[in-house]
Amino acid sequence: MNKEYTIRLIQEYNPQLIGKAVEIPIFKRDLYLEISKWIDKKQIIAITGLRRVGKTVIMKQLMQNIEKPAFFSFDEEETQTKETLLFIIDYFLNVMKSKYIFLDEIHYIKDWQGVLKRYYDTRNVKLVISGSESLEITKAKESLAGRIVTFKLETLSFKEYLLLKGHKIEIKKEIKEIYEGMLSEKEFYESEFLNYLYNGAFPEIINEKEDEIIRKYLNELVVKKIIYRDLPRVFEIKRRDLLFDLFRYICDHSSDLYEIKNLCSLFNADYGTITNYLFYLEKSYLIKIAEIYSKNISKGIKKRKKVYVVHPSLAFSVMGYNKEMLVEKILGQYVESLFGDKFFWRDDYGNEVDVIVKNKPVEIKYRNNIERDDLKGVLRFLDIFKLNEGWIVSKDRFGEEMIGNKKINFVPAWLFSLYASIIVR
Repeated sequence: MNKEYTIRLIQEYNPQLIGKAVEIPIFKRDLYLEISKWIDKKQIIAITGLRRVGKTVIMKQLMQNIEKPAFFSFDEEETQTKETLLFIIDYFLNVMKSKYIFLDEIHYIKDWQGVLKRYYDTRNVKLVISGSESLEITKAKESLAGRIVTFKLETLSFKEYLLLKGHKIEIKKEIKEIYEGMLSEKEFYESEFLNYLYNGAFPEIINEKEDEIIRKYLNELVVKKIIYRDLPRVFEIKRRDLLFDLFRYICDHSSDLYEIKNLCSLFNADYGTITNYLFYLEKSYLIKIAEIYSKNISKGIKKRKKVYVVHPSLAFSVMGYNKEMLVEKILGQYVESLFGDKFFWRDDYGNEVDVIVKNKPVEIKYRNNIERDDLKGVLRFLDIFKLNEGWIVSKDRFGEEMIGNKKINFVPAWLFSLYASIIVR
């Protein structure tokens, strides 16, 4: 380890040491408030999430009202050693006299958990850490049991996207009242929802207009950096090209059912490799995997699963789509991907519900014309699970329809994206 170089980096990461102002974005993510409640608690705060979603910004915002905070990022390969971690913490404690230490991208350090555990147990210090890979932070919970609280920072929600662009969102309790109050700006929300799908996941590019810049940003600073640099540092990956091809396939088939044996045949790879690579993509937050909803957990796990790209914008960039190519037919699967969660539902007769939210059925039909046949999956789910209300997320339709004793609510995708927690109670 080069101590002089490390000290120089410490000074660069902490310009306040030499009297320089630190410029920090004013806009705060929803998660900021939740995390800030823990800043004066003893427990280590861990923030995980996809690259470029704003973990570092939250850390620096937390530092604003703290006396003598200290920050360091382990993004450079030269600093990713246990020796460097020990030197930096000791420097912060003994030279800078800091009691609040923020360590960014710590998952690159081998046995960082053991190091932090020792300082947690023996010194009066508050530790805030971040990592782009969930697996290493999750493993830390075992060795740091009772000493760490973990928060996952998602890609921007549609609400955060609008707020960041300066558009206020009014919160009301009844969805009909919300919809009627927004009718005068309906075209605005529909247009911004499409923009959000295309480049609204990452704070730095929400105002970018050039398709090529958006694609380059997402491909090089998010996808390829994770696949070709981040993941190989944590896991043994012999075929990075296969890992990228698998992700590209998922981008093209987002929201589809899959079976590992079929992927093995398609990519001419063994079962273990495909299983591991799906695991890596999921744990780096590039994809989401959903299981069939069932009251019998073991029964649901054994059946086929669905895979989603974590946000449509990543798929559009990898597939080379520009905004003009995002016609209704293409958008359907990606709107479903946006809302895709832990569970979907499917029976042996082909009846299906795209997303189960709070144990209730939500079917995504991103088009203007909704036929009665489009409702059969939701109606079947309601019968089986003895419920009386389901939801259809459409392109434009709002209202409700009684079918027998079952109420079907129709909600435009842009509205559902803003108020899902109010709509599905």
